[in-house]
Amino acid sequence: MNKLYTAQEVADRLKIKKTTVYELIKRGELESSKIGKQLRVSEEQLTQYLNRSSSGNFGSGQDIPYTSVNFEPESSLLKRDYLLHSSGIILGGQTSATLELLLGKMSAHPDGLPVLQSHMNDYNGLYSLYFEKAHIAATSLDVDDIRHLVPGIPLVLLSLYKYSVGFYVQAGNPEKISSVEDLTNPKVVFMNREKGSARRVYLDRLLKERGISSEKISGYRNEAVSDMSSASAVFEHRANVALGEEMIARYFPGLDFVPVTDMQMYLAIPAKSVKNPGFSALVEIVQSEDFKTEIHHLTGYDTSYTGEMICI
Repeated sequence: MNKLYTAQEVADRLKIKKTTVYELIKRGELESSKIGKQLRVSEEQLTQYLNRSSSGNFGSGQDIPYTSVNFEPESSLLKRDYLLHSSGIILGGQTSATLELLLGKMSAHPDGLPVLQSHMNDYNGLYSLYFEKAHIAATSLDVDDIRHLVPGIPLVLLSLYKYSVGFYVQAGNPEKISSVEDLTNPKVVFMNREKGSARRVYLDRLLKERGISSEKISGYRNEAVSDMSSASAVFEHRANVALGEEMIARYFPGLDFVPVTDMQMYLAIPAKSVKNPGFSALVEIVQSEDFKTEIHHLTGYDTSYTGEMICI
C-alpha cells in the first residue's frame, strides 16, 4: 500500500522544518496530493524526490511558511499566493471592526474557508480583483466607479453597512469648518488621504464639481494611509482638519466631527464565485440577522441594507 504522509511527517523524515516542506511543494520539487483540504505526500512521491536529490540538500534551507487550513504562516504574501491556488479566500481591504467580525465568523462557520485580509485601499483592492490577485474587494466607492475599475467582469456587490463621513476638527471647531470650501482658508492645514482611497476619490470629485483647485488647500499633498492616522494628525495639532468616518473620531476625545456625506461599504465579489463553497458561507453570514445586529451594536453603523446584493 502506498502510504500517505502529512507535511509534518515528511519534515520529520527529512529532518527539516514543516514550512520548508511546503516550500518544496510550492517550487514543484516535491510532488503532493490534496486529500479534502489537506496536502499529503505519498511514499512514491517522497522516494522520487529523494532520488532526484543526489546532493542530499532538501531545499534552500530557508523556511518559507506554507500550510493547509490550520497552519498560520508568518508571511501574509506567501499565504496569499498559497490561498490563490488552493481553497482559501483573499479579501482586499483596510482593517475595520466589521471585517474582523466577519472573518471571525467565517473561521467558525462549518462551510467557511480560511480568509486572508490583504490590507489595501479601495482602488488597489479592485485592481487586485481585476487582475485575479484577490477574490473579494471591500470598497466604499460608488457603484459606477466599481464598474469602471473592474470592466468586463460581472460582479455582485454585497452590502455591509452605511456610515457617515465628514471632517475631523479640533474640539469646538475653532476654524468653523463646515464644507469643502472652508479648506481653502489659508489658516487651515488639511491632512489628506492617499490616492486610491474612497475618501480621496470623494474629495477630488467634490473639488472638481465645486471648481476648487487643490493648490488652494494647504496640506492637500500631506497623505495619511488610514482614517485613524488622519484623525491622529488633527488630534496632535499637526493639521486642523481631515476627512474620515465618524466612528474613528470616538477614539479621540479632543476631536469633534462635522458630517459631510454617507458612504456604503460593499464586498465586491465576482458573480461566478458567489455560490462557490466558502463564498456562499460568507454571504450567508452577512445576510444573517445576528451579523446585522452585532454590526449595529459594535459600530452604530446603519444596517438597513446589510446583506442586500447588487449585480453589476
